[in-house]
Amino acid sequence: MKRIGFFSIENKILIPFVCISLITVFFFCFILYRTEYHIKIESESDYAIALAGYINSDINAGDNWQNSNALLEKYEANYTGQNLFIYDSGGHLLLGQRTLSDDELFIWESQDNILGWRILYSIDRNELSNTFLEEQKYMILAAVAMLLIIVEASVLISHNISAPIRQLSEACNTLSQDYTLSGDAMSDYLKRRDELGYLATAFQTMIKSIQENTAQLVQVKTLNESIVSNLPLGIIVYDQEGSIALKNSHAESMFSRQNERDGLGRNVEQLLSDIIQRESILPPPARLTDTDGTVRDYEFGIWRLHTPAGISYGTLCTADDVTYKKHMEEKMSQDVKLAYAGKLAADVAHEIRNPLAGIRAGLQVIRKKLTEERDTLLCQGMVHEVDRVNLLIGNLLNLSRQRQSEKTTVNLNALCEELLMLYSKIAENKGIDLQMKLEGTLWLYTDEGELRQILINLINNSFHAIPNGGSVTILGRVGEDGIVIEVTDTGTGMDDLTLKQVRSGEKGGLGLAIVQQLLEQNAGGLAISSSAGLGTIVTLTFLGREETL
Repeated sequence: MKRIGFFSIENKILIPFVCISLITVFFFCFILYRTEYHIKIESESDYAIALAGYINSDINAGDNWQNSNALLEKYEANYTGQNLFIYDSGGHLLLGQRTLSDDELFIWESQDNILGWRILYSIDRNELSNTFLEEQKYMILAAVAMLLIIVEASVLISHNISAPIRQLSEACNTLSQDYTLSGDAMSDYLKRRDELGYLATAFQTMIKSIQENTAQLVQVKTLNESIVSNLPLGIIVYDQEGSIALKNSHAESMFSRQNERDGLGRNVEQLLSDIIQRESILPPPARLTDTDGTVRDYEFGIWRLHTPAGISYGTLCTADDVTYKKHMEEKMSQDVKLAYAGKLAADVAHEIRNPLAGIRAGLQVIRKKLTEERDTLLCQGMVHEVDRVNLLIGNLLNLSRQRQSEKTTVNLNALCEELLMLYSKIAENKGIDLQMKLEGTLWLYTDEGELRQILINLINNSFHAIPNGGSVTILGRVGEDGIVIEVTDTGTGMDDLTLKQVRSGEKGGLGLAIVQQLLEQNAGGLAISSSAGLGTIVTLTFLGREETL
């Protein structure tokens, strides 16, 4: 087995153990040294204070101070240490057996005597350290002996701990070369009754499990390859560089149709390559036509492949031929729409057209007798609405053939004023606060009649959703994509299921379904935000412009 040198298991156990032990010993010695050192300094300080006090008292006692030379001879004879210094009042050295060094520790000084002498007690730091080390030599020898014992104990402990681990690593290395030799490689360790024996048994069980799982994985791999190959859609896997790594038989068949091209002259393979390069998440469907005029519809799916660590290593693509599905959906949708529209149109035409004709004639007679301009305009607007309803009935009767919108430049401000005048009385009777809020003068390029129908349908829907009073607000403003109209009410609102049913016409009539159709004819966008009990916000988006008043 190849050794790892400095980073062997022995060193990984030994080094931390020794380091911790050394730090502990050094820390203990340091504390002991600092404690003894401070005790030594305190002892010297006490001695210096006592000595200075004695000398000051001796000088001041009786007439001794008159014979300064006798005093100096006395002190020089009695205090022969090198740490006492006496200076006269002029700063001249009178007594001192050595020269003060640059590394002095001044313990105490006093000048409290009648002669004005300065008494100084100072210690040379180097001399103090040497003296202290001499006194502590046995402690140092004990610390060194302790360190040697710790190192030897650490070596012994690390060796005993690492020996079975080393043997186990050698067995693992043998198994990594060829796991089929597990019986021979582990035979010596299976007889042991210690932890290594238990590990050897566990490894042998693991190897047997790996062999069994490998056989199962091969079987599953074969099954998956068979499934992918026989799926009824094309499966293509691209690597990180965009090259094809895998494709099944259906993908091969699609790629072989080189004559099928889309509007940009691309075949299926080129389409997928462009999708991969653009990193599209939701690629749009494609319609391809061959030289014989045969049309095929395709839908694509894209899934990014990632490792468990989140690193991308390729892309999975699906290509599905949905030509027959598209044909049946279009045919079914057209048939259902025509059948439903025919029935609805017949019912509406029969029930509404005759009463509307009478209402229109009555309004025309009444308008001739009105004198107020406001009443005349209101009556004229009502006649216009009757005509619009008649036009709606005609549209329902001809729903199978699309009516061409007549788009013009429409002033949204004028249209909203007209609607406010028509619906203000109805809103007042229902206890509803109807407001129109437009930011500036807004113009839209759309079919005026269809825009009016859209807003009326939304206002009616809001009125129906407010049973006991509330508010309906129409807000117009300039947005990022054009003119934005928001119809907000404080009604009952809708949950997600109800909203889906209303949009599809399954619930609540055709009001919202007709709004969606009219918006598609006028290149408008629709967004609905609603929650049960919290009201509804319908947002319309049109191309348009704003003029500053």
